[in-house]
Amino acid sequence: MGSISSNSSFGRSVSILGAAVLAGMLSVAAQSGVASASTGNPGGAGDVVCTTSSTWQYSPGVVQRPRPITTRVRDEYSSCVSLTDSTLSSGLSSFTVEREASCLEPIAPFEETRVIKWNNGTSSTFTYLATVSSLPGLDVVTKTGTITGGEFKGSGAQSTQVGPALNLLDCFSVEGIQKQSALGTFAII
Repeated sequence: MGSISSNSSFGRSVSILGAAVLAGMLSVAAQSGVASASTGNPGGAGDVVCTTSSTWQYSPGVVQRPRPITTRVRDEYSSCVSLTDSTLSSGLSSFTVEREASCLEPIAPFEETRVIKWNNGTSSTFTYLATVSSLPGLDVVTKTGTITGGEFKGSGAQSTQVGPALNLLDCFSVEGIQKQSALGTFAII
């Protein structure tokens, strides 16, 4: 993934694709949430749907050969709607990951845990398996797992993010790829 530029037609098509992904997740969550609300299930499907904006900063930059990389991850959750907690409207998750990476090796599925701090003072621990799929010109990151602690504990959750594929020429520069960004959705289902 690379930085999304709203000034390019590519950036606009990524935004359109992100909006389509969001619309699909909102539809699924709304249908699930209606059933949950009607049965009175306080931890049921469709509890939360948010848009996401993610940034990954790499130090040192990612280059063509594998090397140890420190990745600083920052995910912002906005425009959140919750069927069971009307005080929840946004959140933030940031953490650091140490692992070996390069531009030319496919990213194998990996497990991670993150804590999402919600605007209302609560938090949710999201434990998931992340996969990265490359499409022509786009990378899609999908995180599927469970809320293992805090608010919504025991509920399933999924995040889907879309961003432009890496510019492989940057992999051969001295600096390498130092930053990537993506837009997407997060749902507690």
